[in-house]
Amino acid sequence: MPETYSLAATGRRADSPFALNNIKIGDSAGLAGSQQLAMSDNSQILCQRPDGSQAWFTIDAERSLPGAVVLKAV
Repeated sequence: MPETYSLAATGRRADSPFALNNIKIGDSAGLAGSQQLAMSDNSQILCQRPDGSQAWFTIDAERSLPGAVVLKAV
């Protein structure tokens, strides 16, 4: 089943945290508890870049705050 992006959860890249190009986090990782699990075991999540392409990212647990997810490109 393809990834969907209807929850509108967004994150910022770790290498450019002040850039306005938010990355959409997929619905499978946007659900309650899924982001916490992805942070704790450093698993990859599929995200959509501003240009519409998809890429794998991990969540930077040290820099992320509730509501402000920081993503590292894989």
